[in-house]
Amino acid sequence: MKYNEALLIIRQNLISAFKRYEYLLIPIFRFVLSFSALRILKSVTSYNGILSGMIALAAIALVGAFASAECIEVCSILLVTIFMFGFNPIMAVILFLILCVVYILYGRLFPRESLLIIVTLVAFYIKMELAVPIITALFGSYVSIIAIILGTVAWFIIPEFSSLVPMAVLEKNQLIDTFSKLFTANYKELMANQTMMIMVIIFFTVFSVIYIIRKQAIDYGPYIAIGVGAIMSIIGFGMASIFFEDIGISLVSIVVESILFSLVASVMQFLSVVLDYQRAETVSFEDDDNYYYVKIVPKIKLNFREKKVKKVYTSANSMNHYDRSILDDHDDFSNDL
Repeated sequence: MKYNEALLIIRQNLISAFKRYEYLLIPIFRFVLSFSALRILKSVTSYNGILSGMIALAAIALVGAFASAECIEVCSILLVTIFMFGFNPIMAVILFLILCVVYILYGRLFPRESLLIIVTLVAFYIKMELAVPIITALFGSYVSIIAIILGTVAWFIIPEFSSLVPMAVLEKNQLIDTFSKLFTANYKELMANQTMMIMVIIFFTVFSVIYIIRKQAIDYGPYIAIGVGAIMSIIGFGMASIFFEDIGISLVSIVVESILFSLVASVMQFLSVVLDYQRAETVSFEDDDNYYYVKIVPKIKLNFREKKVKKVYTSANSMNHYDRSILDDHDDFSNDL
């Protein structure tokens, strides 16, 4: 068996196993993601209310494992407001208004893509943010970059923005001072966070490069796109570490993580689809108005049947008895003749 055939057999077996248990694996993945997001939200806000227990969080995550994208978005807005209210009431109201605007302008139109905001925040929390633009550009649409940017901005802005708002407002004078700070705050300086802007620019560049290259009709386009995207990520963060100081980014970790996540993305692409570029063909045809060039690349599919061999075991005595019975029958037949 050839080496590539062995890989294709492994791939087909993994896909068959995934399809067999898809009804379990996808809800489990969504449950883990929802539960992780809730734990992060609880730890950030120090929420100790009725929904802070493990059973309550698991119940909410269980709902998120089977709910639709629209339902998850609405529930996320409500949960963020509830969890934040005990930590900072004014901040909770402000976040509620901001999330409602994001939902109306983006989430309502692109419900699945908007879930990447939560995925991006979780990725930042577990130090896997570099994987988000690489993997999303391979399998998502171009509007997904908006959700990635929103998640990145939220990760850096919310802690800075919460410092402008007091923990609690009890008197009228404190409330007036709070709103005056909010209206007179230097939002340009708040948005001009070097690390945040570097992350946004590099994520946008890496996503755009991978998305554009993998859409081209070139052989092994997705794998080339992954390699180019990883190189762009390393170059971008390398230049940022040279020209900017105190950005809090380790170049060594960037190189290691870019290579690691590129390998993960390559494996995911291999499991998604395998094309036989050696049998690629370009077909051309025309009609009254246009002339068309279409490149056809067949998918590689293995069709093999399992051979079942049945072995019949008999003892030597029974075989000898069987042979003697045949001879006796033959002698009887000869005598009759």
